[in-house]
Amino acid sequence: MQSDLAVSGKTIVLLNIIEILTIAFVLTMAFVLQFVLHELPCPLCLLQRVGFLGVSVSLLLNLHFGIRSSHYSLALLFSLFTALVALRQIFLHIVPGTGTYGISIFHYQLYTWSFIVSILIIIYSSIILGCNVAHKTHTKHPARWHKLLAKYTFTVIVLLLLANTINVVLECGFVQCPDNPVEYKIRG
Repeated sequence: MQSDLAVSGKTIVLLNIIEILTIAFVLTMAFVLQFVLHELPCPLCLLQRVGFLGVSVSLLLNLHFGIRSSHYSLALLFSLFTALVALRQIFLHIVPGTGTYGISIFHYQLYTWSFIVSILIIIYSSIILGCNVAHKTHTKHPARWHKLLAKYTFTVIVLLLLANTINVVLECGFVQCPDNPVEYKIRG
């Protein structure tokens, strides 16, 4: 009797795309809050964005090179980084009277949500690593929708990477970001 859970490569690829697009949605919502509600991200918030983008790029490697445990290991490391940065921010504001940073959504601050999402990614990636998945999931002729969805996903992440890079330059310039930013250093 085999102890590994067998999952098809197509299912894993689809789950990777869903996870990447979910992270893209989270990062897009962070931009919406930033520009609509004028919630400038603090340095720890920016590091959490980097961590989520790192997870996305790690999973994009699965779409391009096939499912590999090394890609999930990289995603786990980025998720752990993001969780630790978010936990650091939670600890900064856990003491009564210290206040919070930014708005809350469903009674939790964004950095708390960042921690929760990071833990969910760690759990998901750990489960996938425990599954018996072929190392190479690409077929000679993948379905057309698979190619289009993978290209769309790649494009979304590249645009988010560029947007975050531009955002950091506009917010911080080429110096260390302020702990509590209130305006952009470079105005366009």
